Amino acid sequence: MGLRSCSFPRYREVDPVFRLSHQPLIPIVHACDSAGGFVTFEGKVRNHANLREVLRLEYEAYEDLAVSEGEKLVAEAVARYRLESATVVHRVGLLEVGETAVIIQTAAAHRREAFAGCEWILDQLKHRVPIWKKEYYADGDSGWVGADAPGPNPELDAQLTQRQRRLAEIGDAGQARLKAASVLLVGAGGLAAGCLPYLAAAGVGTLGLIDDDVVDVSNLHRQILFSVEDVGRLKVERAAQFVNLLNPTVEVHRHAERLTEANVDRFVASYDWIVDGSDNLPTKFLLNQACRRHSKPLVTASVHGFEGQLLTVLPDGPCLRCLFPTVPAGRCVGTCAENGILGVVPGTLGILQANEVLKGILGYGEFLSHQTQLIDLRTGDTMRLSRQMNPDCPVCGSGMDICDPCEVESISAAQARFGEYIIVDVREPDEEPHLDCAHVRLPFSGLGELPEGNLVVVCETGTRSLRVAARYLAAGRSNVVSLRGGVASLAPDEPR
Repeated sequence: MGLRSCSFPRYREVDPVFRLSHQPLIPIVHACDSAGGFVTFEGKVRNHANLREVLRLEYEAYEDLAVSEGEKLVAEAVARYRLESATVVHRVGLLEVGETAVIIQTAAAHRREAFAGCEWILDQLKHRVPIWKKEYYADGDSGWVGADAPGPNPELDAQLTQRQRRLAEIGDAGQARLKAASVLLVGAGGLAAGCLPYLAAAGVGTLGLIDDDVVDVSNLHRQILFSVEDVGRLKVERAAQFVNLLNPTVEVHRHAERLTEANVDRFVASYDWIVDGSDNLPTKFLLNQACRRHSKPLVTASVHGFEGQLLTVLPDGPCLRCLFPTVPAGRCVGTCAENGILGVVPGTLGILQANEVLKGILGYGEFLSHQTQLIDLRTGDTMRLSRQMNPDCPVCGSGMDICDPCEVESISAAQARFGEYIIVDVREPDEEPHLDCAHVRLPFSGLGELPEGNLVVVCETGTRSLRVAARYLAAGRSNVVSLRGGVASLAPDEPR
């Protein structure tokens, strides 16, 4: 998973059409000479839902609010998928089996955008537009629920979980604990692809997903919640759809945003268990601190190439900062994009994360609360390393927080720290742009000894330069620092 910001193009100049109707729905053919792909979706009332016989269906809505939110939804679809037109008509009132409940029509220059826009509207419509539904069954009714909420269904719950309830460690009491539990997954990427399906299938009642990233084709070899058709769409939306199809009794909360210091406490406080599926160190340590503040258990994992590691932080056990008193810089380890990753590695670690959560909710087995499990899927080797509380931990002990000694935020910070310094560019000869300030060029691929004196090492993004600075710090030389953010951080108005 990458927690980067995502934005969408401005709305196209197309009037959004969303309306409610008390009369039977009939599709209308729209002429649009600029469009090559047209999609019409009709959602009809079927005679069964979640293993129950349906007699009829009823929809109600606050019309002004529903139309206002519906128009916003259609306008967003037009912008996201470059639609030439989009129309949604939703029935309200009592509907019989076989009647049409909703019609969605989209047109785009190409069929792929028309299909994608139509599907996205359908997914969003279920939880963004205030329309309420009541299903009438042969044995009663569902009561009024949101359009995407299935309502209680004991028969479906029983059939979905019958095999695991036969385990002495679970039974009906354990299944009830799962139903009452809530779990937040931070990141909807490779680790979540292993963890999320098993938490949903086990019957965890509430799952939260936070990730502001969209699906990229390079994700698909390991993030198997998604398909090629999902490229360009928000990961939390597609992951939530996966859960809804797998186990419609699970309530899924979608949070299409980046986890930050400003919102981390709100998210952590709202769930019973926190699962860290992020791919960057600052997020992991941010979660560690927030979970400590709110006494919430944290299950965290990391992957690198063919290897992975897993540990659980309990409110009264050793935390991440007990293990790493000094926070490693965010880019001291390359990302999957930089180093590569075998797809089964995050999937395997994600499944193990799910097991830690299930153990915690159900009370069986032993946690990795005082150990770190290491797995090498290239060799099949596993190892457990002991962990213990650190009385000088800056989070749960009496220690002071230690700033990263081998990285600076800016050239101005380097000047304040050193006074005089030399800039060392470790990019390769073919990397541009060339610096227009005094510097030494020493390519990373053949890097020898660095010159004497105070050094500010730079590269394209700050990853390679940080490795160089960390290497020299470990060797006892503290006057070599990396410029965070790389050459882009060399602002033209800063002293050099």
